[in-house]
Amino acid sequence: MQIIVNTCLRFNEGIVMIQKPRRGWWYLPGGKVDAGETWLEAAVREVREETGLIVGNVTLAGIYLVRTQTSPGVFEDVRTIVQFATEDISGEMNVHSREGKLEVVSLQQLEKLPMNEGDRWMVKNTLATGFESQVVHFGKFSYTAAEELLDWAIHPGI
Repeated sequence: MQIIVNTCLRFNEGIVMIQKPRRGWWYLPGGKVDAGETWLEAAVREVREETGLIVGNVTLAGIYLVRTQTSPGVFEDVRTIVQFATEDISGEMNVHSREGKLEVVSLQQLEKLPMNEGDRWMVKNTLATGFESQVVHFGKFSYTAAEELLDWAIHPGI
């Protein structure tokens, strides 16, 4: 199972997001965990590589199982998304990112951006809980092969 990390960065009255060129969808900075890395190390590295920003006081916000159909009723593409959050940011944000268009997005814009609907729910839960909360959300999302959300559930942890 592939593990992906991302980080919700509260920065300049919004959150940092990247519009990737393949579909034009918006994502939080993040990526795959490299061999020998902890989830936190991967999240900090991905933020630095993709945005130029340095983060501290990073908290775990959610752990989500994501399943995508490879054929009707068959879910062979399974990955875990581990979401972190922080407001403790230093450095200057890159003007350009090798991953796509980098921008600080307002909370109002978040509702209208073209993005994966499960990702939108994950981000909204992190924002609603707060960046210094000790609540970790757990969830499960299922998608069609065309990445249309079939069903989902998010539960706050203990």
